[in-house]
Amino acid sequence: MSDNPLGRGVSTPENYAPELLHPIPRERAAGDEGQIVHGLDHWRAYELSWLDGNGKPDVFFGEFIFPADSPNMVESKSLKLYLAGLNKERFDNTDQAAERIRKDLANCCGADPEVRIWGLTNYPDDCRLGDFSLIDHHPVSVADGPDAGLLATGADSVGDRKIRTELFRSICPVTGQPDWASVAIAYDGREIPEAALLSYLCSFRSHAAWHERCAEQAFRDIMRVCEPKQLSLSMHFLRRGGLEINVYRSTSPVTPEQLMGRDARQ
Repeated sequence: MSDNPLGRGVSTPENYAPELLHPIPRERAAGDEGQIVHGLDHWRAYELSWLDGNGKPDVFFGEFIFPADSPNMVESKSLKLYLAGLNKERFDNTDQAAERIRKDLANCCGADPEVRIWGLTNYPDDCRLGDFSLIDHHPVSVADGPDAGLLATGADSVGDRKIRTELFRSICPVTGQPDWASVAIAYDGREIPEAALLSYLCSFRSHAAWHERCAEQAFRDIMRVCEPKQLSLSMHFLRRGGLEINVYRSTSPVTPEQLMGRDARQ
C-alpha cells in the first residue's frame, strides 16, 4: 500500500497500479464500544474507463459499496489514481473488470465490497431525497465546531419523521477544502425540534474530519442526546475528482437495495 497521496503532488499512473490504494483505519469514539451501528459507505465513480478485448476504449459508471464495519476506509485521492491506472487495461467484459476492482478494494479496506459497473444508458437512477422534508428555512446560529448541546427533544412522540438539509459543510482534514453534503434523517421517537437539529448540523461547518467520521459523530450524538427508538442518517457528499461518497448509518441493518439515488446537486 502507498503513502497517503492527499495534499501532495502525485503523478497520474500510466498503467494498472493497485499499490496506490491507501487505507485509512476506522476509529470508534471512546465509550461507543457497546453501541451497535449499522451502515454502508456508497461511492459513485464517474470517470471510469478501460479498453475492451480489442483495444477500444469505453466509459462506464461505477458504484462501490463498503460495509461500515470494515477495518479501513479507502482514501479518495488514492482511489481516483487507482482508477486512472485502469485506463489502458484490457478487459473482455465488465464482469472481469468488476472482479479486478473488487479484489483490489477488498485488499485495501479489509472487507468484501460490492462493485457495480453500469453503461451510461442503463444506470437505474432513483433519487428519494424528495421524500424528506427540507428544514433549511429555520434561522440558526452557527457554533464553532460540532456542539451536541444544540440538540433537544420535545415532550411528544411524533412517530416516523423524515427531514433533510442541504446546508451541511465540513472540512477535509488534510487539504482544508470544503466538503458539501445533503443530510437526510429518519427517526421514530420524541420530536427533535427542526431548528435545533439544523443548528447542530450547521455546527460542523468548520469541522475537519473525513466524511464517514462526520456521519458517525452526528449519528452517535443524536442517539445519545435525543434517544430515538429508531434512527437512520445519511450524508450525500458532492463529488470531487470524479468520486462521490454517500455515508449511511442506522440502528437497523442497511442493505444495498435501500440506497438512494443521486441528489440534485450530485
